[in-house]
Amino acid sequence: MTTDEIKEAIMAMRTAFKKGDDARDAGLDANPPEVLRINDLAYGPDPKWNLLDLYLPKNVSGKIPVIINIHGGGWCYGTKETYQFYGLNLAKGGFAFVNPNYTLAPDNVFPGELDEVNTYIHWVADYADEYNLDKNNVFLTGDSAGGQMAEQYITILTNPKYRELFGYDLTDLHFRAAALNSAAFFIGDLGMISGAVEGYFTPEVRAQKQDMLQTEKYITKDFLPCYLTTANEDFIHDQTIKFDGFLTALGVEHICKSFGDADHPEPHVFLMNQKDTLAKQANDEEMAFFRAHMI
Repeated sequence: MTTDEIKEAIMAMRTAFKKGDDARDAGLDANPPEVLRINDLAYGPDPKWNLLDLYLPKNVSGKIPVIINIHGGGWCYGTKETYQFYGLNLAKGGFAFVNPNYTLAPDNVFPGELDEVNTYIHWVADYADEYNLDKNNVFLTGDSAGGQMAEQYITILTNPKYRELFGYDLTDLHFRAAALNSAAFFIGDLGMISGAVEGYFTPEVRAQKQDMLQTEKYITKDFLPCYLTTANEDFIHDQTIKFDGFLTALGVEHICKSFGDADHPEPHVFLMNQKDTLAKQANDEEMAFFRAHMI
């Protein structure tokens, strides 16, 4: 695709996705009484994109276990506002929820979005004490493109050889588990990269940074325990099922669930829909998985 065609595809994706997300979230309470909401904290130099919201439960005493989110959207769509209701629900469950923006493609190309993820994870480490966050019980969530970046970041955390490719430094946060929802695994298979996605994984990136895209090559048995979800109408359903088998072969602790059936179909990243009964079940299971891995 030409540069103009990629930009057109990105704009079409943003329009369609936003229309669906706005309809999904219509009428939901953005300020539930159980949660203290702190908006637009700066984690980096960009005044538009390097912002995060922090949701703190009011019913927790002592240090608060923390979930750091990496939002999805095909690397070229999505904001923290798109994920606010998912995050507020997890905060109601007793977790602090870190809900950041990052700069989207085509203004950002691989690995620029992951670089910003790394920056906001360091922000959490630096400011955890100020917000009473428990550095010893940290969890990572990501969906779709965000799930792919979460997979990469976990691999960076757990394999020094992969970390060297990115040049990141570790923090003093102790990550205990992750939830990867409708994640875009196996992105190194270049057949997955087409259309709007080429705005992030440009031809130059694919030619020069292929080893960085081959995440699965670097995953070891030390990968974090994971709660994996997909759905019967998830267009990348098979990527999660394949990753399930991949982790099983490595001996990595994980749970893999596919939700929905012919009578109650569920789409890609259905967990974000806080009006959906099966999404509520999946979110509750996700939190239970995290609680089981707290120390």
